[in-house]
Amino acid sequence: MVLGLSVSAATPGSQAAGNPHDPEANFEYVWRLMDRTYGQFSIKNVDWDMLYRMYRPQVTARTTDQELWDILVTMLGTLNDAHVCMADGKRRICGGERPIMTRDTWAKDFSLDLVKTKYLHGKSSTARESSYTSGWLTDQIGYLHIADLKGDSEPHIQAIDAFLREFAGAQALVIDVRANPGGSGRNHEMVASRFADRRRQYMQSQTRYGPKHDDLWPPEYRAVEPDGPIQFTRPVVLLVHRSTASGPEGFTLAMRVLPHVTVVGDLTEGALSSQFPDRLPNGWTLWVAFKVTRDHEGICWDGLGIPPDLFVLDTPAEIAAGTDRQLEFAQRLLERGAPEPQDEAASLTAVKTSLVTEYARAVRQQQVEAAIAALNRARAVRADTAFFGADEAMQLADRYLGSRQYPAAIGLLQAVREEFPKLAAAYAMLARAYAGAGDVPAAEAALAQAASVEPMFPSEAPQLERARLVVRKAKLGSAATIFGKALADGGTEAAEKTLEKLQAGRDTGPVFDEADFNALGYQLLQAGNLESAVYVFEKGVQLYPDSWNAHDSLGEALVKAGRKEQAIQHYEKSLELNPRNQGAKKILEELGGVSPPAK
Repeated sequence: MVLGLSVSAATPGSQAAGNPHDPEANFEYVWRLMDRTYGQFSIKNVDWDMLYRMYRPQVTARTTDQELWDILVTMLGTLNDAHVCMADGKRRICGGERPIMTRDTWAKDFSLDLVKTKYLHGKSSTARESSYTSGWLTDQIGYLHIADLKGDSEPHIQAIDAFLREFAGAQALVIDVRANPGGSGRNHEMVASRFADRRRQYMQSQTRYGPKHDDLWPPEYRAVEPDGPIQFTRPVVLLVHRSTASGPEGFTLAMRVLPHVTVVGDLTEGALSSQFPDRLPNGWTLWVAFKVTRDHEGICWDGLGIPPDLFVLDTPAEIAAGTDRQLEFAQRLLERGAPEPQDEAASLTAVKTSLVTEYARAVRQQQVEAAIAALNRARAVRADTAFFGADEAMQLADRYLGSRQYPAAIGLLQAVREEFPKLAAAYAMLARAYAGAGDVPAAEAALAQAASVEPMFPSEAPQLERARLVVRKAKLGSAATIFGKALADGGTEAAEKTLEKLQAGRDTGPVFDEADFNALGYQLLQAGNLESAVYVFEKGVQLYPDSWNAHDSLGEALVKAGRKEQAIQHYEKSLELNPRNQGAKKILEELGGVSPPAK
């Protein structure tokens, strides 16, 4: 895992021995995972051991799945954390939800259709598949609703820049993030940068890493600063309420430090910490919030919600009757004399400089060796206004690895290892970087060092195992690469003989890696070599018969080859091996196949 991941697909956790549906084993798994990685025990003064004593006796070998679900959801709910969630494929429940204040209730407190039909003049416009809806409230006041901040950054950048070009002549704007359930990466920061007047600190966070509940790394800081072709610094009202959650709450923190922005509405949801998913032995997914996130003044709003500057409450009855009080208030506020700029001096006090950001800039602008030297000098004489964050560094190093910028990754990861010597993932990534650069002894040394540290996150052990595989391939070569060359040079007959020899020396020779065979198949598929791609994917299924992904890939190639019946068989097998494979379900429906019954 790269630290700071948003929720995507669950990563399988280490499975308990014996019956994976053992209710006692699953309870223990959840309790231990939270005990080792949840970030807010200390800040909330939670006695987790006491909660174990309360809830553990309720679970026995005879506890049903529904009873176990109810016990776990109740125990986790005491943390009042909307980023601690449980899901079983049919339902997802998050902590902090209240019967009178659920997401369904909040959805009735806002209607975009009402905004478009009653409050916007003329025709509204949409961008990014209707995630951005804009129009004019009056001849002078523009309106933008942002439905989510998820996905790739570029579409968000294009949408916000297009909006600001169209509404550049507006005297004021209303930006609406009500009913916005989440975001990805730094999308919220990039959107907020279009409204920034100068660089201002708006957020800080600490990562939980270590066996003790108060094992928190030093804070990492975030600042919002002007970026993009246009900055709108005239009066802005930001509308928020209880369905403003997660990423949009980061957006709210960034916007509320800008003097010309007034936040209007209700408290936000209060789900600011980053989270990671892990799979329980029984197949359920648990999301764990592993950080403590605070605003620029050091206040943690998790579980509470970020308060607006001006509190205005909408009710479902008013929305149903055709009245949006929050929007009407915002419009009157801007029509009757713009609010005076707010004093946001606290956002300018000791604004921190990220040494990781400076390193990335130096790598782009000068040679890598010079960037590494500059980073090490800055770390040696670090001022109070500078910080080096492991989370940010690991994300940047992951990008360097993905783009094969191995020297840049090595320089950064060496610094991470020195600053955070107990971080297991750093050694795994450093080994991969050394292997990519061709320095196998250094890669092996990094893995040897990793043996002395204890992984904290569930994804770190697989990450270390993946690094060992990468290093082995760097030493011994890849079986898939050799197989692919034989196929290209001599066809299937040569490939068959080569594969037979490779399998005979599988223990000591070139390394068999399922991902390599799968990648080879897709390379051939993308090159238009359909029959060879099918052949390679068939070999992948033979080599890895219990891999849902191998069957899924073969099914895709068979569909392209027009072999529908065979494709159905492999998609059905893929879905049998992984009932969560939604892509296979969709394609089977299109092909007329039968999904296996849920287990």
